[in-house]
Amino acid sequence: MSLLIPDNNVLLQFVPNVLKSVQGETLLFDKIAPHLEVAEAWLTTTFLSEAVLTELLSVSENANNKLLHYARMAVVAEAMLHAVPQLDLVLTPNGFGVVSNTNIAPASKERVERLLLSLEKMRDDTLAVLLPLLTQEAAWATSDPCQYFVQTLYPWLDLPRKLGSTDHSWQRYQELHSKLIAIEERLAHDFFSCELLATLRQAELLGKWGEPPSAPHYKRAWRHIFAIELYMLREEGEVPIPSCIEVVNSLRNAPDGILEEWKQSETAALFENHGYKNDKRKGGYWF
Repeated sequence: MSLLIPDNNVLLQFVPNVLKSVQGETLLFDKIAPHLEVAEAWLTTTFLSEAVLTELLSVSENANNKLLHYARMAVVAEAMLHAVPQLDLVLTPNGFGVVSNTNIAPASKERVERLLLSLEKMRDDTLAVLLPLLTQEAAWATSDPCQYFVQTLYPWLDLPRKLGSTDHSWQRYQELHSKLIAIEERLAHDFFSCELLATLRQAELLGKWGEPPSAPHYKRAWRHIFAIELYMLREEGEVPIPSCIEVVNSLRNAPDGILEEWKQSETAALFENHGYKNDKRKGGYWF
């Protein structure tokens, strides 16, 4: 049984009108209860964490809690997304049939597909609102979901929109997330160091940029490196070398005591005296 959606009254607060039961039918809650349970388990594992779920379950029903509201909305959307294709199916001795009577006919395939797309968008838009709310919860900062989202410089779910994609946002985000991990590994090794990127990831996700005068330098570094990553996502991994060198120079020229994660790294040592000494025995030259 779902803990976030415990009964039909709570469920109906988050269900589009086109999906609500007519009088005399089995309650919608009873029809989709297994899907609600699976959806809650998915949301907990992927976003909330057990610790945050426990905190949400202690919130009063009368409290105006945004995190609880959007968590419930996400569970319902995810559950309905999987339940809708099965709601009008019945198992007969001759196989599966479709429920129908003289007053109500099954919806067309096209209408069902539009509904599923609408539910997917509802879920994805809800998740995009949910994630920033989660970063404000102290218990979430040490959770497994947090460790997933802190793997890249840009953890937010609107990442696909920055690349011109508006449909299937959560699915597309996961694909881009994997690509960004590979891109950042390369950039960390060749230019920006693992130490600095780890600091910038944590700062962006949890909003911990430190105090002036260091904060503006870290924010600027994050902004410039993320711009490079967007370019590489658009250009299938091509590295914009001049832009990378420009960022490296800004890191090198930062005031003492600022951006020390990079300055003290093995990566920074590569750029001492240009990080390369010409040798006639080697085929390449640094100009």
